[in-house]
Amino acid sequence: MEYTVQNLEYAVSVFYNGEQTERANAHAWLTTAQRVPEAWNFVWDLLQPTKGTEVQFYASTTLHTKILRCWNEVPPESYEELGNKLLQAVFTYSNGPKIVTNRLCISLAAFILQQGTVDLATILRPLSNVENTSLLLEVLTVIPEEFNSMTMALELRTKNRIALQQACPAVLDDMLRYLQTVYNDFQEQPSADLIQTWTTAASCACSWLTLDGEDAADNVVLADRMPLCRALLTVVHVLYTWNDAVSDSSLEACEASLAALREAGGARHRHTALQLLADLAALTAPIMRKDDVPNSINEELLLALITCCVALGETHAKALVEVTETNDASENACGARQLLDILLAAQAAPGHYPVHETRSNLVFGFWYTLQDEVLHIIDDTKVIHPVWKEVFSRLLLALVTKSEAAPENNLSKDDLELLRCYRQDIADTVMYCFAILGDWCWSTVESAFNSAETDSRREAALHIFLSLADAAPYERAPDALFNMLEHAVNIANTSTDNRMLNTALDCLGGYASWLSSVSGQERCAALGLSSVMAAGAALQRCVAPAALALRKLCADCSAPAADLAPDIVHAARSTGGRSDGWVRRQLCGAAGAALAAAPPLLAAPLLEDLARTLRDDIAMQRRDVNLTCCAAECAAVVMAALAPSPALAAQLFRIIAPTLPPLAQHEALVEYLFTILKQTVSALMEECVPLVAEIAELLMTGFTNFSCAPGLDIVKLLVLVVGEWSGSAALVSSVVATSVQELAPQPAARPDLSDGLFAMLMALTKKKPEVLNWIEHLLPELVDLGGNSIRVWAPGAVRSVCGWLSALCVARPRAAHARGAALTHALLICIGGVMPRNQVMPVSDLLLSMNRADWGEEEEKLETWLRTSLAPSDFPTPHATHAHKQKFIAGVLRERTSKRRILEVVQEFSLACRGLIGTEYSRQAIASRSLVS
Repeated sequence: MEYTVQNLEYAVSVFYNGEQTERANAHAWLTTAQRVPEAWNFVWDLLQPTKGTEVQFYASTTLHTKILRCWNEVPPESYEELGNKLLQAVFTYSNGPKIVTNRLCISLAAFILQQGTVDLATILRPLSNVENTSLLLEVLTVIPEEFNSMTMALELRTKNRIALQQACPAVLDDMLRYLQTVYNDFQEQPSADLIQTWTTAASCACSWLTLDGEDAADNVVLADRMPLCRALLTVVHVLYTWNDAVSDSSLEACEASLAALREAGGARHRHTALQLLADLAALTAPIMRKDDVPNSINEELLLALITCCVALGETHAKALVEVTETNDASENACGARQLLDILLAAQAAPGHYPVHETRSNLVFGFWYTLQDEVLHIIDDTKVIHPVWKEVFSRLLLALVTKSEAAPENNLSKDDLELLRCYRQDIADTVMYCFAILGDWCWSTVESAFNSAETDSRREAALHIFLSLADAAPYERAPDALFNMLEHAVNIANTSTDNRMLNTALDCLGGYASWLSSVSGQERCAALGLSSVMAAGAALQRCVAPAALALRKLCADCSAPAADLAPDIVHAARSTGGRSDGWVRRQLCGAAGAALAAAPPLLAAPLLEDLARTLRDDIAMQRRDVNLTCCAAECAAVVMAALAPSPALAAQLFRIIAPTLPPLAQHEALVEYLFTILKQTVSALMEECVPLVAEIAELLMTGFTNFSCAPGLDIVKLLVLVVGEWSGSAALVSSVVATSVQELAPQPAARPDLSDGLFAMLMALTKKKPEVLNWIEHLLPELVDLGGNSIRVWAPGAVRSVCGWLSALCVARPRAAHARGAALTHALLICIGGVMPRNQVMPVSDLLLSMNRADWGEEEEKLETWLRTSLAPSDFPTPHATHAHKQKFIAGVLRERTSKRRILEVVQEFSLACRGLIGTEYSRQAIASRSLVS
């Protein structure tokens, strides 16, 4: 179809109104049309005011695309004509539609930047009169945004950056001039036009302030920006004064002003920063006093204010901490303390999150930054200033309050997920409090629990207690910690409230490792026993959390687990314990840990009963693979838990062994078989020698039928643990041959199997090089397979492939030499563009190994292979010049020791092959590489 105006209009109509297939075809055709040279002409026809909005928008988007992607089609002598047409189009659409006006302004910004911003003032002069103020501000706003998003050559970006930074002070002065009207003596609410001017000026200022970032000028002084900052703060003050509920255009102006303030206040200058924080606190404090209520009518304004307070507080955290620790009564010091009070109040916002408020979620990151700065000072002084004990004590109490959740019947699924994430943030923040307060946290939480008047508040205190589990002091037992655990035990024994019971059980499981560390105390031993009993007693009321807590307790607290082993095994064998697969795995893990801790005479008969149940269920599972009994997985879980007692592990294997061979015949069950075998070998280690033949036979049968990575992992483990036995060579040779046969047709089809094969070979070649004798006849095929895997860049497998080939170059270089030329060629294809740019390390390591391999008297070595492969002018890509290739060859051959230096050589050549040398990406890549090195 020709690219005529009629056809384009029809295609746009189909795209917006046609059926799904027609829309997809129209989109493809319209996208192609944007790249054809004729688009420079038809866009102006489509931009006529008589056309529909959809057509106008397509035309403006096409114009932007052409300027971005096809700038080389515009001869320099046509720049002025194109600029005039763009300006005329902007004037034409000055009154909308808004989406067309915005797209044309962005196109004008791209036009300016493509020329290196050579004459910004001249190009924009036609927009500088009063009636075009809004257009000028919109164009100015999008210029930095377009600069940040455009892809351009390094030279052009540097030129633009310098020009924009030179223009930035003048633009900000102009924005301040537009904002000066906020200081008028308003006798009534500001007009809509004035509010819109403030919004646009603030947005424009924010856009230009984002030029700071990594490209910021070094001489930015915050004091120079204070007039702008105060004007932005005054916008919020004026609009809040004249609006009980700040919404719509007023809210938009406030949000734009505070966003610009965040950017403006980023410059680092201690004294002026404290002035800015004091001014921000003075603005925010009265608003917080009035509107810090549940379901506030000014919630969105509060969100913007707290976001600004957090951003500037984090930026100037060091100055904030230093001035807060002084006894200074100056305005700046009082402002800093007031800002901390505001953020504490925001963290303790009234009501439940996310039902009544959403602002408390914004402050979590600030507390990390604050405690980090405080800890830096503590490292120097070795003393915690009392002010921080007060601040973080208030914070901890606020977190107890905010951890309280609204009733579940008041929460939607989305709200429940938000609450889950929120409570995790609370848990992280509790640890920041512990970093400052230490053991005092336990007493605070206990006091909060004891003073709570409702179950929901007690549950919140328990959640905070759970958050402190990782900080529990090993081999030491604060009374408050003991008391809270006893409360958790009591709740687990008696409560019927689901949320309370869940949290109490999580506490029992979370403190299991601490309980095991405190020895020699009668109270602790009694608490351990009561915790295990409480978790067991809760199985009927809250099965999943109780099963998890029981498993954790049995794994860590051996003495009470051993005492209650009969009961725990009974629970694992019970009908209720077998009804859910996940629950059954937890209970089997608990039973295994209890049996491993119990005396052998008691454990053996209990294990036999459990093993027989598992054996019978495995037999049922193999007859119906869809059964939820998950007996095979549970057998593996029990085996893993029996690792401390190899005799019991061997007993379990002997009982269930008769049911295992049929698992090798079911694809859905063979991985469970491999899991059982792996856990058996891991539990028995050297003691598995009497069973090795049986294990190897099961393994070989299962792998021959259904090859998969877990089977290879067991082979690796067996060889490393047992070494050589009568069937070891046959086993390794068989699984390798089966894997090669599976992978050879399509190396990328089974990346998991490829990764498992070469990971096994790498480990065995490095630790048991004699294994290469067992598979010597397969080495040529393996090297070929490795080269093909590299060539197609099989995801997840290449690191293992390169690792094994590197090991092979050390252990058996002659085996790799015959395929050296093909392997080198594959590596160069990979470097040239097949592999992702950030994943060249495995390839560079292999090149280093090939360069320092002992090839003996062979004439062909890496240098020959490199020069032969790189001889064609267009290989690996036409972007790689002869100079690039010679530099790469010299760099590779010169380096025989440093992985870092050869990585740099490979990365540079990879950039050259992709045509990225001299680009912005190349600059960033080289800079980051220098930073790391």
